Amino acid sequence: MDKTEKLFRYKQGDTLPFGVTKVADGVQFAVSIPKGGDCYLNIYKTGQKRPSCRIRLSREYRRGSVYFVKITDCPDTDDQHTVADILSRDYEYMYEVDGREFVDPYAAVIHGRERWGRRTGEGNRIRGGISLESFDWQDDSPLSIPFSDMILYQLHVRGFTRHASSKVAHRGSFDGLREKIPYLKELGINAVLLLPCYEFDEIQIGAKVHGAPKQAAGKTTDSVAVGAGKHKENVVQEKGKINYWGYGQSETYYYAPKAAYAADPHQAGVEFKTLVRSLHQAGIEILLDIYFMPGTNVCLMEDCLRNWVLEYHVDGFRVNQEVMPSQMLVSDPILSGVKLLTDYWNRELVAGAGNNGLLAEYNEGFMNCARRYLKSDEGQVEGFSGFFRRGSGQIANINFMTYVNGFTMMDLVSYDVKHNEENGEGNQDGTEYNYSWNCGIEGKSRKKYILSRRMCQIRNAFAMMLLAQGTPMLLAGDEFGNSQEGNNNPYCQDNEITWLDWRMTSMRAGILEYVKKLIAFRKEHPVLHQGRELYMFDSLSCGMPDVSIHGTQAWRADFSYYSRMLAVLLYGDYQQKAGKPDDSIYIIFNMYWEPKSFDLPNLPGEREWYPAIETYGNTFSTVPQPVRKKRSHKKPSLESQKKTIVPPRSVVVFVGR
Repeated sequence: MDKTEKLFRYKQGDTLPFGVTKVADGVQFAVSIPKGGDCYLNIYKTGQKRPSCRIRLSREYRRGSVYFVKITDCPDTDDQHTVADILSRDYEYMYEVDGREFVDPYAAVIHGRERWGRRTGEGNRIRGGISLESFDWQDDSPLSIPFSDMILYQLHVRGFTRHASSKVAHRGSFDGLREKIPYLKELGINAVLLLPCYEFDEIQIGAKVHGAPKQAAGKTTDSVAVGAGKHKENVVQEKGKINYWGYGQSETYYYAPKAAYAADPHQAGVEFKTLVRSLHQAGIEILLDIYFMPGTNVCLMEDCLRNWVLEYHVDGFRVNQEVMPSQMLVSDPILSGVKLLTDYWNRELVAGAGNNGLLAEYNEGFMNCARRYLKSDEGQVEGFSGFFRRGSGQIANINFMTYVNGFTMMDLVSYDVKHNEENGEGNQDGTEYNYSWNCGIEGKSRKKYILSRRMCQIRNAFAMMLLAQGTPMLLAGDEFGNSQEGNNNPYCQDNEITWLDWRMTSMRAGILEYVKKLIAFRKEHPVLHQGRELYMFDSLSCGMPDVSIHGTQAWRADFSYYSRMLAVLLYGDYQQKAGKPDDSIYIIFNMYWEPKSFDLPNLPGEREWYPAIETYGNTFSTVPQPVRKKRSHKKPSLESQKKTIVPPRSVVVFVGR
């Protein structure tokens, strides 16, 4: 027996889960080592070179391919401090097979990545940490917001508040995001989708660095001391590119919240839980974007998602189902109770497994069609009308105009082509298919007519997304005109290209106020988010279909190849608001470059059309006035309830009541 084994008292363990778990009589370590070999559990004092305890994993600890070891006592245990307390506070661990150490893939904490873009620890070493502290959730419970009622907001934890203009105490952290919760509530957001915030390796060793930005290209430096006391570490900066987004890295530990995203890197788990609790208290759900590398063990993937639900109270995930089996997602008893977003779902599989209305498709179908219609491409009216009225039936639909991989909303109307030179790949990376239009001048411009046209196109884009059935998803910063200078693939840009500049909230306050009002308008009218399939016929025998498609002539859709005109009528009787039928909504899209006259369909009874929104002049009526005013000496908004002139490349919305 190695003398270091005597430091701890231990015995056989016998329970799942994997990783490090607090049990009734101590702390259990469980790991799968399929090939066996000469195996050890090495327990280190945090930061020490040599293990304090080296436990040989002999056959008596093995069940199948899993080794179970239960530590029941250690030298510092007393009445006030349990084994779990001591291990969590002072120790880290590694497994060893045939002389080679590896980090537990189920580690809840990773030591050695506390500083963003840098290695910490002796020799760039990373180790598994131990986190067994309790957390006061304060009766936290799932919000269970239906997909049809969600306003989803995609953000990067670091980039959201890293810019000095964010004015948060801890920039680029979970705490920084928590400080922005009042902003999210005021905007109308009730769900956030976080880009990878587990322990991915942001340093791409050996990646091309020629042409990369200064903040993205590291350089070798001497080791320097960082921190104080027991957390004092050696920091070594590596040469390589920054993997800013967090996708596609092999050295990924899916169980651990990213320490570099925490204000206190040694309390990342607690800080993340505090963020989740605070979001829930504000009525905001939290979903995680988790990208599993090809070849990831299927049991680890399932256990990982379960752990984020049970340990961190996460409300859902977007996962890459080409790696994570769909059958496993829909049949798991824990995961079947949270929201699951994938590129597509097999309808037969979903029907066979049952569905609680918690599945959604997240793909570029809506985006590509809507962008092409926005820029007045031919042959887009029929396709866009289908996406626009597509309800959330058995499977919900996530509608977005922009997302992390591509142009921002401002760049969508400012650039015809990508400008990714700063990525250091000769502008060869990133998609060529942006379906964008620069409105007449490439890039930044001070010309008033260009700026006016761009603002109108941005308002049109938000109207397309936020007035459509399904679940809208905003990209963080789009609501105040954030730009990435034409870069549609800023995966390695950890700088002001990707950091949100919060000064834009005042400089482009018009966009922000418009988006706030549009979100409020959507929430006010349940007919805009019905949470079901729309049938396009009169299922209530009320004389009107639930949804109908029109052209410049009422009741006559124009799907001709050269058409750019579309109108959609959502009849209010199909949804209740405060115990009464909702108002009817008539949405007119004129993506032609000249004004067009549109018929207004007749409404039953004494109902009339009231103007609510006009994107051309940014008119937003919080208290809509009737189109035709009876017995009024003032000039009416329109001559009658029969027709209306819609300006070029604009959207007009009427409320029927």
